[in-house]
Amino acid sequence: MKITDIQVLPLHLPMRDTTPIAVGGETSSAHTLLRIKTDAGIEGYGETFRLAPGAIKAVIETELKPMLLGKDPCRIELLWEQMFSKSFRYGRAGMVIHAISGIEIALWDILGKVCGQPVYHLLGGACRDAVPAYASMHRYAQPAEAAEMALRFVGQGYTAVKLHQSDVASVAAVREAVGDAIDIMLDASGAWTPRQALQIAEALAPHRLQWLEEPLQRMDDYDGLRWLRDRSPVPIAAGENEYTHWGFRELAARRAVDIVQPDVIKSGGISACRKIFALAEAFDIEISPHCFYYGPGIAATLHLCMASTRARYVEINALDLETWFMDPPLRPQAGKLTASDKPGLGIEFDTHALDHYAKNI
Repeated sequence: MKITDIQVLPLHLPMRDTTPIAVGGETSSAHTLLRIKTDAGIEGYGETFRLAPGAIKAVIETELKPMLLGKDPCRIELLWEQMFSKSFRYGRAGMVIHAISGIEIALWDILGKVCGQPVYHLLGGACRDAVPAYASMHRYAQPAEAAEMALRFVGQGYTAVKLHQSDVASVAAVREAVGDAIDIMLDASGAWTPRQALQIAEALAPHRLQWLEEPLQRMDDYDGLRWLRDRSPVPIAAGENEYTHWGFRELAARRAVDIVQPDVIKSGGISACRKIFALAEAFDIEISPHCFYYGPGIAATLHLCMASTRARYVEINALDLETWFMDPPLRPQAGKLTASDKPGLGIEFDTHALDHYAKNI
């Protein structure tokens, strides 16, 4: 079996309910899907990071696709190494690794279909029947709006919510609204210096956060993260903007975080994340993958977590889309997700939705 084509499929879909309006007016969601075709008629789907789809498409069509055409799609480790080593001088991080990640996920989808097995079986088998999911919220202008949305998601069955606020008042309002039984996390998205982050962490301590995520303005400031982690009363999490197992080796070796958060569509794909999971286990660091999207990346993250004894949650972008382009859409039931037992990633696509919401680039 040989690879015959790789297609980049950018989408732009409206969200179903955007009341209250999130900061920045986020009323729609972008996606960049990939489709790999083979001469056996088997197709695999992947997803890469949504930003800069035109640049992603150019990287794939001019650099990565020519390397892969005519190759056996089941030789995933070899193809990953070839893509990474040949793009090393202009890749290593950012959009090239995003592109490699999306391709690699689609290769796993193909391998599962060839073997007639779900991907989590190929990763060693299910370690559990379902994985807890948390509602990853958007950022809101007022504490009361954040509390209103958190209550809405708890009402949908979530037992954990993650805020994207930058103030203690919002966390306090959410804690008061949802009570003590619900886990709360806070993603600062690179808001503060180390000393500012420590002051915020100390103020947040009474609200019993599970973690404070990406608190520093320089997200690759490992020394600053270690300084903060050594002093913070709240566990520190990071990793969504780190790349490959070599990058995560730095986070682990410097003991910079309590929780690592690899993103399967950004950090190198399923193979790289398996190695990152192993690193975290070796250093006894908690794992909770980043997963703020709606496409095959959710399925890939879920298969990884199903085959892991240590991955704590699957993150869910909690707002619903106007139309679900993926079947199943992988939305939690009673706060948990379980992977399909169908071959590959276990997902199919609404071709009419792909055509209708296609974004020209």
